[in-house]
Amino acid sequence: MHGRLKVKSTAEQLEAKKKEREKKLQLYNAATSKIISKKKNGELDEELLLVSAEVLAVNPDFYTLWNYRKETFLELQKTKSKEELQKMFLSELIFLESCLRVNHKSYGTWHHRCFVMDTMPEPDWNRELELCNDFLKYDERNFHCWDYRRFVVKRANVPPEAELKFSLSKINNNFSNYSSWHYRSKLLPVLYPDPKQPMGVSEEALLKEYELVQNGFFTDPDDQSNWFYHRWLMGRGEQVQGVNCFIVSRLDNSAIVSFTKHIKVGKATDIVLEINNTRQEHLTWHNPDRSSLFSTMWISFDGYLIFSLNINYITNDLCLPKNEECSIRATLIENDAAICSSCLHLDVSDDSKSVTSSRPSGSSQFSQELSALKSDVLQQELQSILELMEMETDNKWVVLTVVLLMKALDPFKYEMEIMNNLDRLEALDFKRVNYYKDLRSKFLVENLIDTSEGDIKSVDLKGKKLTKLYHTELLPLVTVLDLSDNHVQEAKYFNHLQSLVELNLSTNGVQNCEGLQHLPKLEKLLLRDNRLSSPLSFQPLQSCPKLKHLNISGNPICESEDLIEQLRELLTGVEIILKSS
Repeated sequence: MHGRLKVKSTAEQLEAKKKEREKKLQLYNAATSKIISKKKNGELDEELLLVSAEVLAVNPDFYTLWNYRKETFLELQKTKSKEELQKMFLSELIFLESCLRVNHKSYGTWHHRCFVMDTMPEPDWNRELELCNDFLKYDERNFHCWDYRRFVVKRANVPPEAELKFSLSKINNNFSNYSSWHYRSKLLPVLYPDPKQPMGVSEEALLKEYELVQNGFFTDPDDQSNWFYHRWLMGRGEQVQGVNCFIVSRLDNSAIVSFTKHIKVGKATDIVLEINNTRQEHLTWHNPDRSSLFSTMWISFDGYLIFSLNINYITNDLCLPKNEECSIRATLIENDAAICSSCLHLDVSDDSKSVTSSRPSGSSQFSQELSALKSDVLQQELQSILELMEMETDNKWVVLTVVLLMKALDPFKYEMEIMNNLDRLEALDFKRVNYYKDLRSKFLVENLIDTSEGDIKSVDLKGKKLTKLYHTELLPLVTVLDLSDNHVQEAKYFNHLQSLVELNLSTNGVQNCEGLQHLPKLEKLLLRDNRLSSPLSFQPLQSCPKLKHLNISGNPICESEDLIEQLRELLTGVEIILKSS
């Protein structure tokens, strides 16, 4: 039709766009090839800066090209005057800002900006703070920009007080600004240091933060940022390295040391054993897996190391006097410095002896000790959040915080309320049901350990809905353990139970015996009504030298005579019970 514009069909449009993309790709590849060629030939000049800028303007994440630009600037620095360099770097900052408009989370662009500011003759740090403010208005959770801001603040010597005030302004603007809450957690230890406090922050400052964050979750109870910061305020801080338990045995000619934190015995770290003040030389230490990987428990002994069908004999120069009393000390050495130690005394009649770390009566080793002031503040906070829970009946964050506050204040007094609220959380937050079940298991085991007097030798946790056995490193003296009628599916870390003689894991969901290897005293193992279906599932038990009785009735493997015969060949000398009496 005359007088009307011709409209391209969809097919024509697609073809035109395809050709345009191909043309751009050719230009992009040609520019990239030219840059690489110039770099290879050592041509670090202004042309390389010009061509690489064309590519980076389209793709700011081409990290290699940022490195090329850095090398080029360093090369030009040798011949350019101060004024020329300042002008070049100012242009580079403008270019970088344009790249950040394309991708404000480009690692390479932010890192290169750090290089430019550190290299240019006269950097304007106040201008950079303004730039950070602009980008944080656009995206207040841009951790790249927050990292860059910390870099600028350090270079510009901005006082921490000013940054704490800045973080508060961002929070007041939006309580959901998690990055600002996180920034406060980094600034508070600098402004209000107190090494005696778990978080390294003075108690007075922390208590003020409780009031601030409470305003946040009362304003918006569904926002997780406030709740996460609240959990940080309640944190225990880093544990101090110490000895949980120290055991020696004349019968096994062995020593076991359990620490509060993981270590790896090697060149820089060693466990020194002294008998009557005489150091024992050439000791071999293994973790419960009989390896040298990081662990909280370390063992030195004479004996057979049995796994699969390989048998090795471990020899030690450990020599415990047989018919005389002696003092034995274990000391952890790191970089030639003594970190912690434990000492015990063996009488003539003692075959073995142990010593465990002590704590004040009525206290919990799993919670920080609260001052009267902090206890009052947390008690008031608990009451406030309980009131909030009456209004926000389906809010998981409110219920979980009630649980954590009760645990921090008095895990024994509030035990029933804690368990009931964990049941409530399972119903409210089905996606995290397993997390709440594990949390219940953890709290139950912690309460058991805290309320036990003296050394724990026998543990009955039958029918407690446990999914895991936590803190096995604190139970090395347990000889009898009943975990029947629970929901335990794996025996991970059970090999910390080095004194275990009898274990009942019946009616759980156990599918293999991984974790039960290297239990030197295990004699009786009950695995009735589980999910064990293969002889290979029992292979770890080959390394339990004293195992005599194994009950596997009610497991799928019992349905096959061939598999049972293979199992008997695997575990020779073990009485295997296939039917319940």
